[in-house]
Amino acid sequence: MAEKDILDNIELRSESVQDILTQPPHWMIRWGNTIIFLILVLILIMSYVIKYPEFIPAPIIVTSQNPPEKLEARTNSKIEKIFIKDHQEVKKDQVLMVMQSSANYKDVLALKKIIDSLSPNRLSSFPLNETSHFKLGELQGDYNSFAKAFQDEALFTRLQPYAPENLAANQSLSEYRVRIATTKQQKSLEQAKYELTKKNYIRSQELFNQGVISSMELENEKIKYIQAQQNLENINISLSQMEEGISNLNKTKSGTAINTEKDKITYSSQTLQLFEQLRKSLKQWEQNYLLISNTDGIASFQQFFGENQFIKAGDAVLSILPKNREKLVGRMSVPATNSGKIASGEKVLIKLDNYRYQEYGIVEGKVQNISLSPDKEGNYYVDVLLPKGLKTSYNKNLVFDKELKGNAEIVTQDLRLIERFFYQMRKLLGYQS
Repeated sequence: MAEKDILDNIELRSESVQDILTQPPHWMIRWGNTIIFLILVLILIMSYVIKYPEFIPAPIIVTSQNPPEKLEARTNSKIEKIFIKDHQEVKKDQVLMVMQSSANYKDVLALKKIIDSLSPNRLSSFPLNETSHFKLGELQGDYNSFAKAFQDEALFTRLQPYAPENLAANQSLSEYRVRIATTKQQKSLEQAKYELTKKNYIRSQELFNQGVISSMELENEKIKYIQAQQNLENINISLSQMEEGISNLNKTKSGTAINTEKDKITYSSQTLQLFEQLRKSLKQWEQNYLLISNTDGIASFQQFFGENQFIKAGDAVLSILPKNREKLVGRMSVPATNSGKIASGEKVLIKLDNYRYQEYGIVEGKVQNISLSPDKEGNYYVDVLLPKGLKTSYNKNLVFDKELKGNAEIVTQDLRLIERFFYQMRKLLGYQS
């Protein structure tokens, strides 16, 4: 009985197996390998098409090639006068604000205007009478020194202390020239007289030798000849003495001219030196107590300020946004990690804090250059060009105002998925070897 049941069971199973074997397989079973192969091919194609770039993130500041000028207080003091309003257009070298000092700022500004208008070769036109009543505080000592030197030079020029000596020398020279001319005329007469006495003496010698005249007569002619000769020598000595006198007077005149020029240079150089010292002190006063714009642009207060408000040295007071902004550039401070992969021309994706990138889009830039060495914090400076300006990926043009801060990502390796897979495999094999 048991054997019969076992045989029946085997027979039934055999029929079930036969049914399965006789029915055709499901399509999944028939096309499964093909589908799996196609999926693998699709994955390979997608891994080739899809790119997975590598990014180096870092903060960025977008500014112009002429960045905004920031003016800071140079000394602890109160604000004495504010000459501008917020967002007012200002000019280069315009005085924007004055800090309190011991000087009257109006007098100092007037003195500054005078000094700036004068060149060193026009110091003689300095309006001393106009500036003598100025209250200059810290500048008063330097101004007084310059004023004294200026007055001394003017007094020397006006009085000309060497002029009487030079005038006397010129008068003596004129007298000497008259005397020389007269003496030369006398010399001509004495020369003619000498020639005649010489002929008479020679003639008397011949007559004495012939016995015509006595020795006394010959001696008288000889005395006349010697006297004529002596008179001529005396005139020559007088002429020589007068020429020597003229030479001495010329030396005196030359010495007077040298002393005059020497003293003139001394007075002039002293005045110029003290003028430059005053200019230097005035420049130092300007740096300490004046806020002056160094460019044309729009002035903006860093916070609310009013007159008589106390400001500490180093506090930011004003910023000047230049009118001539030229091109916009980005300044990045990149950590040393992976900085060796950064190269010129690489793409930079910029997300600005002022404009949410989800709403406005991303600004695209390009790496211009990277610093050769890091700063004291180990970061490298990267300059970024903005070829399209502030036009975003959503075709929106953002408004630039002073500076825009944000975060940027430098695309260093724009690899495909398949390239990155093999790159990782190569790294693993490298580690194992």
